[in-house]
Amino acid sequence: MLENLEEWLIQIVVQHGYLGAFIVSILGNLIPFIPVPYLVAIFFMAAYLPVNPIILGIVSGVGGAVGKAIVYILSFGSGKLIGEEHEYRIARLRQLLDKYGALAVFIFTVTPSPDDIVIIPLGLIRYSFFKFLFACLVGKIILSTFIAAFGRTFVNLAEYWLGGSIHGAIASIAFLIIITAILLKVDWIIVTDIVDQEGWRGVIRRLRNGQWRDFLVKKREESKK
Repeated sequence: MLENLEEWLIQIVVQHGYLGAFIVSILGNLIPFIPVPYLVAIFFMAAYLPVNPIILGIVSGVGGAVGKAIVYILSFGSGKLIGEEHEYRIARLRQLLDKYGALAVFIFTVTPSPDDIVIIPLGLIRYSFFKFLFACLVGKIILSTFIAAFGRTFVNLAEYWLGGSIHGAIASIAFLIIITAILLKVDWIIVTDIVDQEGWRGVIRRLRNGQWRDFLVKKREESKK
């Protein structure tokens, strides 16, 4: 299922270029809490098509921000439907998020983390749309540009060391599979919590101590124990 979705997204960027990248980036950020591997298509496009990675990153980042803006607007509208009995909770949530809302959006959008867990509550409390959009846009552009630049660099290095485009293609496909698996296995909420409390040194320290399992998504059976 995931492989078919990746192939479909790649077909869109191959056929439509930058417009395709914009479209898949919107689709990849439009459905809350469902991971759509649009960054795989961005990686592939930067690696094998004659595009500028910087322009590609900007186009993809803008598309991603548009998708999340739609999620935010829908959440904003839902917030108006909340009854009076929940207004107090929303007010307390607003006090908590108003100060660090934009920073939280940036952290979650600049990393492959489930950013809807921050964006939807911000919409419910009617957080400033312009603050949200700016933080989201910057985060998405940085993430997409990094993926695009990395895709181009990785394939160039693979072809240089392995020789020949076929070997480079095989290496990049294998790398994409590994990266996709890692992104789905890592619990980015835990990572961002540790970074917020201890900085990146906390993450590095745990990795050095062999505590890498702390960053993995826990299965439902394990979480119930």
